[in-house]
Amino acid sequence: MKKSITAACLVSGLLMAGVGSYTLAQESHPATKVGAEASQSHSKDPVVATQKRLAELKQKLNLKPTQLAAWETFSNALIAQAKAHAQSREKMQGAFSRDYENMPTPEKIEKMAAMMRSNADSLSKTASDTKIFYDVLSVEQKTIFDLFSKNAWNRRMSEHMHHDMG
Repeated sequence: MKKSITAACLVSGLLMAGVGSYTLAQESHPATKVGAEASQSHSKDPVVATQKRLAELKQKLNLKPTQLAAWETFSNALIAQAKAHAQSREKMQGAFSRDYENMPTPEKIEKMAAMMRSNADSLSKTASDTKIFYDVLSVEQKTIFDLFSKNAWNRRMSEHMHHDMG
C-alpha cells in the first residue's frame, strides 16, 4: 500500500507538473524570467505536456487489452485535471498580480493557503485515480511505472531548481 501511495505521489508530480508549484514559482519570481525562457514557460500547455507524458508511459507499460479500460479512465482523469488547471491558470496569475505585492501580509498568506488547499485537493484526486490504475498493473508494470514516475519527477524537480536559481 505504501509503495502505491508513493507511486501515486510521484506520478501526480510527473503528470501534473507545470501546474501548481511551477505556476506558483513563476508568479512568485517574475524577475527570474527573461527573454525566450519567459515566453517558453508561458506557452507550455499543461494539457499537451500531460498527454505527451501519458503517451510515453503507455508505450513503456505495454498494456494488455484487459488493462486498457483502466488506462482510459486513468488517463482521461489526468487530462481532465490538466484542463482544469489550465483553465484556472489565469485565476492563479491574477492572485499573484501586481496587486498581490501591495496586499497586507495576512491577505497574501490567505491567498497562498487557498491555492495550497486547491493544489492538495487536486493531488489527492490524482493519487486516488493513480492508485486505482496502479492496482491493475502487473509487478513488472508497477516497476516500470515507478521508475518512469521517479525519473520524470527528478527531471521536473531539477527544472524547478534550475528555474528558481536562474
